[in-house]
Amino acid sequence: MLRQQNEDAYTAHDDLFVVADGMGGHNAGEVASALAIDVMKQAALAGFSSQESVVAGVNAANAAIHAASGGQSDQRGMGTTLAAVIPLPASATEPQRMVVTNVGDSRVYLWRAGELKQVSVDHSYVQELVSEGLVTPEEARVHPRRNIVTRALGIEGDVNADAWVVPMIVGDRYVVCSDGLVD
Repeated sequence: MLRQQNEDAYTAHDDLFVVADGMGGHNAGEVASALAIDVMKQAALAGFSSQESVVAGVNAANAAIHAASGGQSDQRGMGTTLAAVIPLPASATEPQRMVVTNVGDSRVYLWRAGELKQVSVDHSYVQELVSEGLVTPEEARVHPRRNIVTRALGIEGDVNADAWVVPMIVGDRYVVCSDGLVD
């Protein structure tokens, strides 16, 4: 099925890989996703040195979207999901690592040693049901409420981004995608 309007935005550079998927049920999803990417690019210019600095970048994106959503009536309530992979520099005590972060149902997968695994965890109604053992992953794929996102950038003044530090291994490949890849 082809969508009438694509509200996704992304950036892919040596130090920043981000996908943001504007929420179609909300006003100005494409504005929210573009703003999320812009703020993450600005944060990358300042440099990411830790998991906390990556989460701070995501929080800055949330704050920018939330502030912008109050300015114009056609942007009120705009939101976006976000998934990112960001390399951290190696140090004398730490090898190079990657920070994986997400808010909403945009995902990060890791291809390692011939196996593809989802690293991120969806922030969605059906994922909560799966986590509680109330439905199976197969049932979640066809559940009538499968598109309900429980966390997104811009909707509230604060957001709780998940983040993981993953050691780098030669040959690792990441897939950063919106829910459109798997729905």
